[in-house]
Amino acid sequence: MRLSLKNICLVLAALPVILSGQSHFDLRLDTVAIPGMPGLHSFAVATHGEKWLLIGGRRDGMHQKFGGFSTDNANQQLWVVQPESGQIWQRPLNELPDTLQEQLRSANMAFLQQAETLLFVGGYGRSEVAQNHITYPYLTLIDIPGLMDAITNGGALLPHFQQIRDTFFAVTGGQLQALADTFYLVGGHRFDGVYSANSDNPTQAYTDAIRKFTLAPAGSAGIQVAHQSAVVDELHLHRRDYNLAPQIFQNGEPGFTAFSGVFQPGLALAPFLNIIEIKPSGYTSVSGFSQFLANYHCARLPLYAQSTDEMHTLFFGGISQYWLNEDDSLMRDNRLPFVRTVSRVSRLADGRYEEVAFDAELPWYTGAGAEFILAGGVPVLPRDIVDLDKIPDGSHLLGYIVGGIVTPENQRNPFVANNVGITSANGRLIKVYLEKNVAAAAPEKPLDGRYDLGLSVSPNPAGDYWQLHLKLPRTGRLRSTLQDAQGKIVRQTDWGQQPAGAQQFSLVTTGLPAGNYWLTVNLDGVFMETKTVAKK
Repeated sequence: MRLSLKNICLVLAALPVILSGQSHFDLRLDTVAIPGMPGLHSFAVATHGEKWLLIGGRRDGMHQKFGGFSTDNANQQLWVVQPESGQIWQRPLNELPDTLQEQLRSANMAFLQQAETLLFVGGYGRSEVAQNHITYPYLTLIDIPGLMDAITNGGALLPHFQQIRDTFFAVTGGQLQALADTFYLVGGHRFDGVYSANSDNPTQAYTDAIRKFTLAPAGSAGIQVAHQSAVVDELHLHRRDYNLAPQIFQNGEPGFTAFSGVFQPGLALAPFLNIIEIKPSGYTSVSGFSQFLANYHCARLPLYAQSTDEMHTLFFGGISQYWLNEDDSLMRDNRLPFVRTVSRVSRLADGRYEEVAFDAELPWYTGAGAEFILAGGVPVLPRDIVDLDKIPDGSHLLGYIVGGIVTPENQRNPFVANNVGITSANGRLIKVYLEKNVAAAAPEKPLDGRYDLGLSVSPNPAGDYWQLHLKLPRTGRLRSTLQDAQGKIVRQTDWGQQPAGAQQFSLVTTGLPAGNYWLTVNLDGVFMETKTVAKK
C-alpha cells in the first residue's frame, strides 16, 4: 500500500494515470543481511566470478547543506564481498600513494567495468595534498581480478592501479558508458572547495557536456588517453546525479539514455523530467515524454526483449519530486523527498515511451546513491543488458540492490529539515526477483507521461522575429530558452503564467547572428519541447 501524503503534497490532477494491459513481467523484493557488510553510498562497483569489488563512496548518510564530505566518514577500505557464502575481505587505502588513496575514497565518481578493467573517473572529497575539497582530475584504471586477489590473499595493491592525471576527468556526479572503443563521460559537474548548497557557489561548474575519449596501449607506461572531444549543451546536458543506462533503440541501434536528473538551469530545485537519447551519431532530447518517478541517481537495470522490440529500464527508489499515493494519484513535493518507488521506463516498439510504477516497493526509504549488481547466471546481452527473452517463465533472481542512503519513514526530507544526521548508509542487501508471466493480483497501472505542447514556429528561417504557436495542455508558467549551434544559451524569456489552450508569442531575433538555433519551451519545469529554428 502506498503512503498517502496529501497534507504536504500537491495532487497533479491534470496529469492522468492511464490504465493499460498487464505487462509480461513483474518484480518481487526480499532482503538479506550479511554480517560485516559495509554500509556505503555513492561508490563504485565491479564484479569478477562470484565476488564483488566495492571502492570509494561514503560511510555516513546524506551530506549537510554546508560542509560535509569529511575524510573521517569516507570509505577508506577496499572491499571484496562474496554474497552467496557471506565472506567479506578488506584492505585499507592507506597502503597506496596519497593521490591514489585520496581519489579512491571520493564520492560520486563515474565508473564503468570493461571486461577485467574498472575505469574510475573523478569523484569529490577532501584532499590533504591540495589542502582543500576538490573534484579529482584523474582517470584510474584498475585490474579487477588482480586487485581482488591482492585483497583476499594479501598481495601488493599498487601494481593493480594506473592513474592518469588530466582535468578532462575532473567530474563528479557524471556517468560513464562506452560504445565500441569510445567512452562517453556524460553530465556531472566540477566542485572545488567546501561543499555549499548555494546554487551560485563559484566553485561549482556543470560540464554541460558529453565528453568522449579513447584509450590506447603506451608500452611500458601502460595505457594512455588517445583522443578527447566534447559536445556542450548548456540546457539539456546541464544535469548531474542522474541515471544513464545502456539502450537498444529501434532497429537494434545501440546507445544510451540519460534519464531524469538535477537541476534545470535557472529553476531552483527543479529536476529534468525529459530524457535524452544518445547515439554514435549524436544526441536528441525526447519531446513529448516526462519521467516522473525517479529524479535522482539510484540503482537501475536495463532489460531488452528482441521478440517485442521493447527496451525497459528499471529504477529502484531514491529521491523524486513525484510518486503515486495509495489511490494511484500522482503526488508532487518540490522539496524532493526520498521515495520507495520501483518503476520502469519502457521504449515501446513504435518508439514511444511509457512509465510504470510496480506494486512492489523498497522495504525502506533508500535507493539514492545505490548500485544494482546482477546475480550470477542471468542471461545478458552486450553492455550488461538483461536478455529478457532468454529468461524462462517463473520467478528468477535478477540481482541485488547494494548500498544507498537510508532515511527514517517520518523524515523523508532530512536535507530540507537540516536533519541529515538521522540518515545512514545502507548495509543490507535487497534481492530483486523477476516474475515472468506469473499471474498478478491486480492489473498493472502505467503512468503515461506523454504530452504534446503543439509547438510550431513561423517563419522559419526568420528575419526579425519568430512567431511561436503552442497548444498548452494546462495552465502554467511558460518559459523559453534559445541556444546557438554550439549549445550555448543566448536568450531566455519568461512568459509568465499562461492559460491552457492555443497561444501565440513573438520572439524577437534582433541582434542574433544568422545561423541555426535550438528553441526549447518549458511549462512549469515539467513539460519540455525543442525545435530547430534558423535566423536569416
